This record gives sequence, structure tokens and C-alpha cells, in this order.
Amino acid sequence: MSTPFIPDFRSIGQNIYFYEPDLNDTPIPQDAKTHPTLIILCTWFGGATPRRVAKYTSGYRQRYLRTPILLINTSFRDYAARSLHSIDANLTPAKNTITKILQSTPNATILLHVFSNGGCNTVTQLARAMKSPSSTSAIPADFKSALKLIIFDCCPGDSSFDRLYAAGAMALPTAQPGRAIGTAVLYSTAKVAYALQGVGAMRSIDDYRADLNDPEIFGDARRLYLYSRIDDMIPWKDVEGHMIEASGRGYAVTGVGFEDGKHCGLVMGDERRYWDAVERAWEGGKTILGERSRL
Repeated sequence: MSTPFIPDFRSIGQNIYFYEPDLNDTPIPQDAKTHPTLIILCTWFGGATPRRVAKYTSGYRQRYLRTPILLINTSFRDYAARSLHSIDANLTPAKNTITKILQSTPNATILLHVFSNGGCNTVTQLARAMKSPSSTSAIPADFKSALKLIIFDCCPGDSSFDRLYAAGAMALPTAQPGRAIGTAVLYSTAKVAYALQGVGAMRSIDDYRADLNDPEIFGDARRLYLYSRIDDMIPWKDVEGHMIEASGRGYAVTGVGFEDGKHCGLVMGDERRYWDAVERAWEGGKTILGERSRL
């Protein structure tokens, strides 16, 4: 039997994992009724190792003891090379799982946590797919109504070639000759993908940025933006720009800008402050635009 990507998470599809707490062996917190029915994590590509991803899954498990977690990992191929049809097919297990939970739980609520541009790519495909019937139900689940909070973690960024290439480079091996070979393959792949995005043959991050502020796709969910002012992958100005656009569209927006912190690694700098922001946002905390946090 293969080792799970993260302990207690079972594989339900390619790069898709699901955790279900044992409700018979899990205490019921006093505030359990306010906890999310489902937590969905859409990770970044390049550097999303089991150890790093587990920082987030364990944090959520500690805070929401009885809430299942759906984990969707993103690959560079998903982001830059695959067709929309193949991505949608790969997301079928996630779609079926969400549908089952929403249709079996009255007034279900979802907390969605999205990391980097890769996660933005995945979640826009998922949200669009949720608008159609699943293979297990002829009636589409009301995903956008159940969605109560979207956490944008170090995203969304821009659609420049440099960002696309840098994101893919994070997954390259460090040892030679693997890195040299990988660099050559990545560069050519990224060039082709960037060209296709430029002529509209493939969706770009600019398309995803627009989708993420579309109420027909994501409803009226509150937004929490967590970002670093020294992030060399996703410029903070891009994140704040999207945050301002969301606020202008009437969304309840909270922005926490860290003065330090690595890309998709803010939790490792100041864990308490990070999770305080998450908990406050889920509870419907005060809207603060561009709040700064010093690590």
C-alpha cells in the first residue's frame, strides 16, 4: 500500500486527497455549528511538498475538528499545458465529493483556501465545473451559495512570462544534470504556453483574475487576502489591485499584508497571526483593506 501524500488523507483522484474525521471519536466543540461544513485547499505548484502543505491541513484540523478537508494539488502541466477538457475530467472526483456533501447537508458552508496562481487556475476550473451536473447527481450542487469565505494566499498575480516560468522553476530538481535538462524543457514549454495564452488559445491568469471576482461563479463569498510585501513570485501590488477590485464590486474584503514572509510560506513566519486572520475572517470579522502585519 502506497504512503499517503499526507497522513489521514486518502487519494480520490490524480493529485486530489480527502480527509474525513472520525465523528464517533471526535469531540463536539461548543461552537461546532459555526464551523465550515467543508474546507477546500487548492495548492500552488513548485514547492508544495507534503511537509509544507501539512502546515495548513494540520492547522485547519486543530481548529475545525469535525470538518472534512478536500485537498487539490496543482501541477505545472495543469496550469500551463493541459486543455480545459482534461483539467475538468481530472477534477471529477473533487466535484463529486463536493456535490455529495452539499446535497446531504442542509445549509452547508464552505471555506475555500487558494494558493498562488496555480491554485487560482485550479479553483476557477472547479467552480465552473460545479455549475453543471456531476456524474453522481443530475442536479448541480449550489456551490456558490455554500461558499462563505475565499482565502487568497499569495495571489492572484499577473500573467507575465517571468512569473509563469519562475513558478515552474520552483519544482525543478536542484542536482545536475537534472536541473539543466529540466530548465531547457520548462523554458520551451512555458514559451509555448505563454504564446497560446497571448492569442487566447489558452486561459491566462488575467482570465482567472476576472473569474475570481465574478459573482456568477463565486457568489458573494467574503474574501481574505494574505500576502507578503517581499514576495518575489507574486508582487503585492497585484494582490492589492485584485483586492481593491473585489471591494469595488461590493465584496466584503479583508487584506493582511506581511512585511516579511516567503511565497506560500507566511504561516511559517508568524503562525499565530496567520491563523488569527483566518479565524477572524471565517467568523465574519471586520473588513480591513490593506491591514499590515509585521513578522
